[in-house]
Amino acid sequence: MNYKNLFKSTDVTRVGLIGIGAFGKSFLAQSRMTPGLRIAVVCDQDVETAEDACLQTGLAPEDLKICQTESETNDTIASGKTAVISDALLLLDMPIEVVVEATGMPEVGAIHARSAIENGKHVVMVTKESDCVVGPILNRLAENAGVVYTPADGDQPSLLIGLISWAETLGFEIVCAGKAGELDFVYDRDSNTIARGHQTAFAVEDLWELTVGKAEQGIRLRRQTLEILPQFSVADLSEMTIVINSTGYDYDAPQLHAPIARIIEMPEIMCGRDDGGILQKEGIIDMVNCLRRSDELSFAGGVFVIVKCGGRETWKFLKDKGHLVNRAGTHAMMFRPYHLLGVETATSVLAARCLKLSTGGIDPKPRVDVGLRAISALAQGYRLTLDSDHAIAGLMPEILPAKKMASDSPVPYYMAAGNRLKHTVEEGRLLTYGMIARDSTSSCLWELRRKQDELFSI
Repeated sequence: MNYKNLFKSTDVTRVGLIGIGAFGKSFLAQSRMTPGLRIAVVCDQDVETAEDACLQTGLAPEDLKICQTESETNDTIASGKTAVISDALLLLDMPIEVVVEATGMPEVGAIHARSAIENGKHVVMVTKESDCVVGPILNRLAENAGVVYTPADGDQPSLLIGLISWAETLGFEIVCAGKAGELDFVYDRDSNTIARGHQTAFAVEDLWELTVGKAEQGIRLRRQTLEILPQFSVADLSEMTIVINSTGYDYDAPQLHAPIARIIEMPEIMCGRDDGGILQKEGIIDMVNCLRRSDELSFAGGVFVIVKCGGRETWKFLKDKGHLVNRAGTHAMMFRPYHLLGVETATSVLAARCLKLSTGGIDPKPRVDVGLRAISALAQGYRLTLDSDHAIAGLMPEILPAKKMASDSPVPYYMAAGNRLKHTVEEGRLLTYGMIARDSTSSCLWELRRKQDELFSI
């Protein structure tokens, strides 16, 4: 695919960026070198942080202006400078075509996306915390308004949906598709340790090789031996929820299988049990944690598809060329071993503006949610506070079928977050809407979810 042919246009696409975290900064930096793209407005609650981010990416001080009013922002954009503002709703009336929402805040992300759509702007949604809860209704609202709502290339949902669509276009039968965890499990034979980021565990057993015909036992041993190292997160489940809702594929386990596996093992294990793998069924979305040596290719944050091999001679030839085919020659893996955050988000921005297309699903539906299960007893009044990696103490996230809002229905993770419990919750219970004491009855996220339930009749 020649991307220059796809996106050739004489127009400049003006973008409003909301949120200057790692993703927003990387998009801001790369956009200065992207033909046909201009970041006209940068928004963050802390305007000094936003201004510093602009300067760090090479923008000259004279090309920036901190703006307080609508007219001041308009004048700055018209002059060719970048406006820096703290009120995101201010940019929605500005002469921009696309809003990139990258705050990572579920309620705020929902507010910004809905408001942008109502103001005729395309939305590139980086905030998976909103997307996994109300993405389908936001997509439908955008369609009705004649604009595009899309996940962002650079994050796994959009990239995996793209890889799945490529495989389907070629006629592959997909057994499993998914992402790799954000950090690899790196094995050091000399010290017999396995490190994940700054955390290290001793490999008390020889975990490097899986015994032929005993993949499930070997994967279980790795999981148990390395249980002190995180093996999935709510972010992983949220991203794969978006993919399931966008593609119609299924899931196989509430926390996904998330095996610790070497790249070369994946066609062997990410298939059905009848074929020597660990899956109970086919056509699922899952994830892996890449096990590798320090001198091997990283797979952190990459995406993959496992497909059935049709035409043995073709796949024997491809295997001989070094492609990943299992020993039986029945399953193969194609993968993209990287994701580049905002560095590659321009393709979603330009697809929305130039092609009027999303880089996500064609017709997302609310099929699954991320729910919460108590792993210890929780007292009445307990506040469901997100920590730095969005875990909530005493609760475990899990994927489950989406249900209509009702007192006894499971409440989505990010709708419960930040609120308190009405009463004591026993260990092992799923949290439901009826257990949540809301701090405020006014919530865009809750309102959109109610409309989503009505529209899709779930």
